[in-house]
Amino acid sequence: MKKIKIYLDYLCFPVWIYNDDGELINNDLPKELSKDKEVDDVFVEIQNIYNNLFLNSSTEFKYIGFSTELDRQKYLKMIDDAVNILKSKLDNLYVIEKKIDI
Repeated sequence: MKKIKIYLDYLCFPVWIYNDDGELINNDLPKELSKDKEVDDVFVEIQNIYNNLFLNSSTEFKYIGFSTELDRQKYLKMIDDAVNILKSKLDNLYVIEKKIDI
């Protein structure tokens, strides 16, 4: 069965799609949701927030994190909600894993 991993990486869309053999197919929404603005918007927002957790200048790149623990918790809930949307819209077409470490 195909797999979707929700994984955060700087400047990369957080949805990673793998085939039955575990090989990466795409770093985007699955074709079944490619025109779903609600799903796309929520994952774009998740990525924008994640990107803003880093300082990236001409002289340094570093993780700066959330300003409060409450902000971090709200962000994690946003990710959980997005995963639940994926699960409901994709039914059982994909195994969905969440691999978040922030």
